Amino acid sequence: MKGLRQASIAAALLLAIALAANAQEKKPDDRVMRMIARSGAKHVASRRNLARILQDQPRFWVELQAVAERLQTQSAWLLNVMASESLFNPAARNGFPGQTASGLLQFIERTAQNMGTNTGAIRRMSPIEQLPLVEKYLTPFRGRLNSLADVYMAVFRGFLVEGGDATVIAPLDNSSGEQRKFALNRWLDFNGDGKITKGELALSATIIGRFQPVSPRPAKSFNHKPAATPDRTSTSANRRTRSIYIRSAKPAEQL
Repeated sequence: MKGLRQASIAAALLLAIALAANAQEKKPDDRVMRMIARSGAKHVASRRNLARILQDQPRFWVELQAVAERLQTQSAWLLNVMASESLFNPAARNGFPGQTASGLLQFIERTAQNMGTNTGAIRRMSPIEQLPLVEKYLTPFRGRLNSLADVYMAVFRGFLVEGGDATVIAPLDNSSGEQRKFALNRWLDFNGDGKITKGELALSATIIGRFQPVSPRPAKSFNHKPAATPDRTSTSANRRTRSIYIRSAKPAEQL
């Protein structure tokens, strides 16, 4: 049963972040504990929504793995980002005033129009109908989505930033646009240092989605590429809290 406790590892990392922050500030802080609690509730909601999707559209799972195969990335990473962004609610819309982000990957209006649609139409689409948009948006990054952080960065920033877990991805400078980007996504700043890193971005998706690509050894980082796995589909889950491990799908032409 090696490697089946990734969610626990995530919680342990969050606690480590909290202890480090407390050591620096010399005062108690339950910020991370509150974030763990919220992520647990989001995880449950996302699994409930995904169960509805798979009940109504069983081919969603197969189609999503085919998309991941064509993008040369991992379906588990796509699932984690969807869970974090929308809780698998295809009609989700960003609730902040003036924000238009909609759908499984929370496409904004400008992005939707660049793909020949709009956010209102996206919210009316079924999960399977949204998958071609997911693939269209991520196709420019094909072959470069080598970690969960890469997939989430492509969605979150629209570009990739090289570097490890400590690499800052927001704000990138002191401009008003970058400061606003951070303010709208402050919840991703796990240790409250005023910056969002690649590690924090990947961690947020991991603790909400809890899907993991099968790997022969436990991952040392949330910003990593797993080793190649046998060419078959398999899932192993313990309801509510355990991670789901997903092997690579067969090539799209074989589906």
